[in-house]
Amino acid sequence: MIRKLALLLGAIVLASVLVVPATAAPKPCQQAIKQANKTFHEQQKAAKKAFHTQQKAAKKAFHDQEKAQREAFHAQQKAQREAFEATNPTPAQKEAFQAQQEAALHAFNAQQKAARDAFHTQQHAAKEAFHAQQHAANEAFHTQQKAAKQACKAQP
Repeated sequence: MIRKLALLLGAIVLASVLVVPATAAPKPCQQAIKQANKTFHEQQKAAKKAFHTQQKAAKKAFHDQEKAQREAFHAQQKAQREAFEATNPTPAQKEAFQAQQEAALHAFNAQQKAARDAFHTQQHAAKEAFHAQQHAANEAFHTQQKAAKQACKAQP
């Protein structure tokens, strides 16, 4: 008796397991919408990662270039100072040379600051444009997905 009851219960459970997935399976169009959503978001994520990697590489290249220019400028000033000292200048000439060196340093620093500001402005503008493009693509995709879901619901 218990054996028959267990067998009957097992058959009912097996039947319900086989029937439920068949009735609960989503429509093919819903599966396509879900896959498109996943693919789109993966593409957006990859684009964001690539953009940030590119921004980081550009920033590093800029700072490396800035450092190289600074080192070259200081080496040039050092060479000029050593050549000047070799001429046995008068105190007045030393003062004039020092003033010229300081003026060149101020001009160099101003030029580097202007380049740095321009670079950072360009980076910020690129970031804003990228985020605006991502947002627009996201809005357009979700609008299209909403229409696709409504069309899917309308199918029998």
